Amino acid sequence: MSNWKTFGIDAPLVPVLYILAAVFLFVQGYVLRPAAPIVLEVIVAGIVFVEGGLFLHTTVRGKYRLFDQLIPRLGVKATDQILDLGCGRGALLTRLAGQLEKSGQAVGMDLWHSRDQSHNAAEVTQRNVTALGLTDRVKLVTGDMVALPFPDDQFDVITTSFALHNIHGVQQRQRALQEAVRVLKPGGQLVIIDTGHHAAEYRQTLSAAQLDVREAHSLGINGWWSGPWMNSYLVRGVKL
Repeated sequence: MSNWKTFGIDAPLVPVLYILAAVFLFVQGYVLRPAAPIVLEVIVAGIVFVEGGLFLHTTVRGKYRLFDQLIPRLGVKATDQILDLGCGRGALLTRLAGQLEKSGQAVGMDLWHSRDQSHNAAEVTQRNVTALGLTDRVKLVTGDMVALPFPDDQFDVITTSFALHNIHGVQQRQRALQEAVRVLKPGGQLVIIDTGHHAAEYRQTLSAAQLDVREAHSLGINGWWSGPWMNSYLVRGVKL
């Protein structure tokens, strides 16, 4: 199964806006003024076009490389209970579920907003799960990260990838992380892959919630949503 065709494009409006902006700047700076082009606008158009390409690289190829590098480091057990928050169409969820036996379970939760991922819907994710032969190990739930519908200390591993930044407001993001720690078993792992400028905020919130942060670093070119100035990062910790 082709990754991006199966699991969609993140923030599908973003690459369209990059392309439109690049075309506008190029036309403004060169086509409308062929005799005396505005060189700066042409250069900026090129930069914007490259940024769009980097975004597409991350969402079409790079993030899957990140997932495949991450999973072996987690040491997932075949009987683990796993929760993937903001699972979308199941790119990370199904990879995690593939590590389990029938006695384990991977729960994918989302609000299914198509603005966050192309054609994002529970029925689309369920089709992907079925096509991969994982229906006996995967459960899909509709829910909000700031109010998780699960009891305390339920999951061995909790992941969230390219989803947390979609929660607006520091207090709401803090609430989502506190909820994740609440439903994580003592000794369980919480892994955040995200983009933006919230890494320090996440580390501080998790430390205050009695989670030992073991990793916190940028993810390089496979996580470049718009270049090194908007690099993605990973934060991983263990509940004390």
